[in-house]
Amino acid sequence: MRVIYYILLSCCVFFVAACGSSDPEFPREETLTLELMPLQGITDPLRVEVKHPFLILQNHDSRRDSVFHIYDLTNNYELKSIFGRRGRGPGEFIYPGLRFSQLPEIVIMDLQNDLRTYFFDINDEGQLILNNTKQPAYDGIPNIAIINDSLYVRDDRFVSPSLQVFGFDDKRPRATWRYGNPEIMNPFTDPNFGDAYANKERIVFCYYYKKQIDFMDTDLNHIKRVRFKHDGPGVITEDNLSEIKRSYSTSYLGKRYLYAMYRGVSGKEYGDPDFRGSVLEVFDLNGNPVIRYHMDGLAPSLFTVDEETFTLYGFHHNFEPEDHLLVYRLKGL
Repeated sequence: MRVIYYILLSCCVFFVAACGSSDPEFPREETLTLELMPLQGITDPLRVEVKHPFLILQNHDSRRDSVFHIYDLTNNYELKSIFGRRGRGPGEFIYPGLRFSQLPEIVIMDLQNDLRTYFFDINDEGQLILNNTKQPAYDGIPNIAIINDSLYVRDDRFVSPSLQVFGFDDKRPRATWRYGNPEIMNPFTDPNFGDAYANKERIVFCYYYKKQIDFMDTDLNHIKRVRFKHDGPGVITEDNLSEIKRSYSTSYLGKRYLYAMYRGVSGKEYGDPDFRGSVLEVFDLNGNPVIRYHMDGLAPSLFTVDEETFTLYGFHHNFEPEDHLLVYRLKGL
C-alpha cells in the first residue's frame, strides 16, 4: 500500500507541476526591422486593409473629399485611385467604416446611415465596383466583425458585455457569449474588456488588460483559451486608465493566423513616438503559438497583414512618421 501511495503522490505532484507550468512557448522568435511606405496625396489614416495586391487606406473625418485611397503594393506603392466622399449620393457615405474581413470584397459600413453595409469588388486598376449592399435587421451599436457575407459577430460592450452572432436578416442573436461584468458601467474599466475578430472559421477575443486570448468557432463554442502569466491591471478607474498597462492592444485575424500585438505598457507610454519594445505574437487558428516577433521600431496602433507576402502595414495613432505607413516583413511564416 505504501508503494501505491508514493506512486499516487508522485502522479499528483506531476499533475500540479503541469498545471502550473510556464507560459505557452513559441517555437520561434525573430526581430523585425521597420520599413516605411510613403503615402501620396493628403492623408490622415484611420483604418487600413489589404486585398492583395492593393492596400486600402481610410482617411479620418478631416478628409471629406477623399475618404479612401487605394495603393498598388506591387508597383512602388503607386496611388491607383481615390474613392468616396461625404454625403448621401452614389459613392458617398455619411460616416463610413472600413471593416476587416477575409472576403474577397472590400467591406464598408456606413455607421450613420442605418448601418448600411457595402461590398465592393476591386478591379485591376484599383477601382471599387459595388457588388452588393446589405443592412442589418438588428439596430444596435456597430462594434462588429465580419464572419462572411451573411454573418457577423457583434460586441455588445456598452449594454451587456457579450459577443453575439447575427445574420444580416436576424433580429435576435443566433449565439451569445458573455465575457464581462454587466454591473460595470464603463466597459473600458472592466478587467475583461477586449476586442473581437472574425473570419469564416473563427471568432477570436483578445483581452485588453489580461494576457489572454479565446479562440471560438462561429457559433461561439470555445476551442482554446491561451493564457500567459501576467500581472493583472489591479483596480481600473476612469481616472487611472492612461496609467494601466495594456495587454493585447490591437490584433488582426487573417485566413491562416491571428496576429496579436502585445504592448505590456500603459497607454501613456505607448503613445510616445519614441517607445520601442512591442511584440507581435502569431497563433494558428486553433490557438497554438507559431512565432513571436520583437519590433525594433515604432509599433502600429492599428494594422493589417497581407498574407500573400506576409507583410504587416499599419500606422501609429500620433501619425508618426507623417505621410508614411509602418511596414514589417514577417519572416518565417
